[in-house]
Amino acid sequence: MDKKTLDELEARRAAGRRMGGPDRLERLAKQNKLDARTRLDILLDPGSFSELGVLGRSPHPDLHDRTPADGLIAGKGTIDGRLVYVCSEDASVVGGTRGRTAEAKISRLRELALKHAAPYIALMEAGAGRFQENNGAAAAAIGNRFREHMQLSGRVPQVAAIMGACFGGPSFTAAQSDFVPMTRNSGFMGMSGPAVVRVGIRKTVTPDELGGWQMSSEVTGQADYVGEDDRDVLLSIRKFLSYFPSNCDHLPPRLAPEPALCDTEDGAEALNALVPDNHRRAYDMHSLIELIVDGGQSFPFRPAYGKGLLTHFARFDGHTVGLVANNPMHWAGAMDDKAANKLRKFVDTCNAFHIPLVFLTDCPGFIVGPEIEEKRMVSLAARILNSVASSEVPKVTVVIRKAIGLAYLALGGKTMGPDRLVAWPTAQFDVMGPAAGVELTYGQQIRQADSPDDKRRELLAQAEEDASAYIAAEQGLIDDIIRPDETRATIIEALESAHATRRTGFVSRIDP
Repeated sequence: MDKKTLDELEARRAAGRRMGGPDRLERLAKQNKLDARTRLDILLDPGSFSELGVLGRSPHPDLHDRTPADGLIAGKGTIDGRLVYVCSEDASVVGGTRGRTAEAKISRLRELALKHAAPYIALMEAGAGRFQENNGAAAAAIGNRFREHMQLSGRVPQVAAIMGACFGGPSFTAAQSDFVPMTRNSGFMGMSGPAVVRVGIRKTVTPDELGGWQMSSEVTGQADYVGEDDRDVLLSIRKFLSYFPSNCDHLPPRLAPEPALCDTEDGAEALNALVPDNHRRAYDMHSLIELIVDGGQSFPFRPAYGKGLLTHFARFDGHTVGLVANNPMHWAGAMDDKAANKLRKFVDTCNAFHIPLVFLTDCPGFIVGPEIEEKRMVSLAARILNSVASSEVPKVTVVIRKAIGLAYLALGGKTMGPDRLVAWPTAQFDVMGPAAGVELTYGQQIRQADSPDDKRRELLAQAEEDASAYIAAEQGLIDDIIRPDETRATIIEALESAHATRRTGFVSRIDP
């Protein structure tokens, strides 16, 4: 082949890799942002990236020369030696707006991720679709991306990192993904950006008000993790995927087991002393988790949302688990609508990718009252029960203290089919909180007593005695009562028994 022909190819390739030019790249750096290619360098194993579509450009005559790679870097690479497909949106090209060629490249990437059963990762800093390429009747054919994401759902892990303004379509596809990390102060997601809101309802708002990191992580729960900067977000993706199989046809990877803090004499003593006998006194569930998991390390999922419930990925004896635990330091561990939404997404994700569930239960029930009813708590609670009851992964439930009513069921109660159900000596089971039960059942008797307060205390003490985990154990309603320092060994033993008979296969699609 003529050298001139080959030189032209190399020149076109080089032009496609230049991005938006030095001035625009410098502007991104001043905003404390990494450019699209540097992001890939951090995310992927060194030297593993292979690009697809570097010659792509906008077909629009006014944009052709201004759109190297059409503002989207796409291809495959590896993370910890495992294949992933990834795209990285280039904000230095036409402000990161999405072109038709870029859409075609992403569609091809999703096709390959599905065909090769590999995780799909989108590093997003996308403005809206370019109006000049998508306006008019051509809009009748938009939206392939949503069908493609649904085809991937539950089959391969999907990650959508919000690293810039991602209002509109990018936010919708992020909501279809399994993990959505966001960069603090520079990531935004929502239905529409400030300009569209101003035109649509004549209201001036800021990006933060619509979908900044606080709104997305604390109020809506649509961001699963908030990174301090781009690098933090990229490393969180590597961490998240380390707990997952590449696809639903495999079990999660098992790493070399690491000892837990509770394996030491001091750690065991700390675990035994952590939880007060008095159910009205709080303790830090984070400390309990740290004491019992491999290496004291876990990865939180939506930590700022639904704070009465903790959801973490962790390991026991090298095996990945999804940890669900109540947080007594927030509303005594009671569950609200946010905790319910978080729990359902977490359980469905774990179930789709064969990640066993470990419940550390200490919950006085669901939040009650007219405000929570307005948030459809009945429906949310019912949907949680559906998810937990239909999950096919191994489940281990350890009741720490309170196991009350339907919340207990949602947290791996007996009728949800746990592979092991044990309790600490401090545990109590009841259909509702003892105080409420006493008032409902004996209210008139209390009011007619010579000393209502003494009578109430007497009846409450009896109700709490009747709720004792020892009675549940005596009647064969739970498997055992264990010492706190036996918790880790009990969980590992239960998981080993379940692992011996596990099967893989497509389980379910995931509802965000």
